[in-house]
Amino acid sequence: MTAESFEDRRWRAVWHGIRLMGVQTRGAAAGAARAHGAYAVAAAAMGRLLSAAALVGSDLKETGSYLRLTAEGGGPLGRVRAEAHADGLLRARVDHPGIQLPPTAPGKLPVGAAVGSDGSLVAERVAADGRVYTSASELVSGELGEDVAQFLWSSEQVRSAVALGVLVDRDGSVAASGGLLIQALPGADAKERECLGERVATLTNLSWRLAAGERVPDLLGWVVDKPLADWVVESLHFGCRCSPERSRQVLLVAPPAERRAWAQEGGAEVVCHYCGARYRFSPDEVMA
Repeated sequence: MTAESFEDRRWRAVWHGIRLMGVQTRGAAAGAARAHGAYAVAAAAMGRLLSAAALVGSDLKETGSYLRLTAEGGGPLGRVRAEAHADGLLRARVDHPGIQLPPTAPGKLPVGAAVGSDGSLVAERVAADGRVYTSASELVSGELGEDVAQFLWSSEQVRSAVALGVLVDRDGSVAASGGLLIQALPGADAKERECLGERVATLTNLSWRLAAGERVPDLLGWVVDKPLADWVVESLHFGCRCSPERSRQVLLVAPPAERRAWAQEGGAEVVCHYCGARYRFSPDEVMA
């Protein structure tokens, strides 16, 4: 599947012992929202977690490896999940995309209330050979930016400042989506680190600035108060890994009695929870 022709990107640089990363994910957020028919707050939550996964998973190199983030805080959205793959593919899902909640302020969607904070943020790093490395931390607010920063500190002991933003237009379309991640490397000046964290914290209007046309590298330059040029730039895109072959694996693990029942009912249909694609199997295919 493809999203609108937005150029999603990730930028990385190191400046005076500070790691700077930023992502533009409007295309991926729009693709996920459209695939699920998501209402505004669900689209915003998926977009934020997509940006977080793209930032935290920036070190993925091995083909076939990916990072999966799952936020489950007891809110009405249920589980929110996003994946970032080594080749730049992004995808997301949410249990209840049709949830509607009133804004907490003009232009401010109640993502924290929708996600909830009575739960955890779980990260699963899946290697190309299928090995899974899992770490988790308790949710702080459900707003996801603070939660990702807390996760990075508790699981990796890395002080991080995180800003995530998604702007959903009145017609339900995603007008902007992106995120910034600032991390202090070992030996970084403590005072400089604290100052940068304060500047990131003032980016409460990140989504509006992106919608107005400001570029992620310029926003990161604003954080460090210096124009930067030496960026590593990587392409990101919305997509899915589902296929008829993968869907057959779902049938293979079903008990024989269930397969016989599906065959008698005219066949089976497997629906991808990420992109909504439907794969239909005839009675003969089910039994085979």
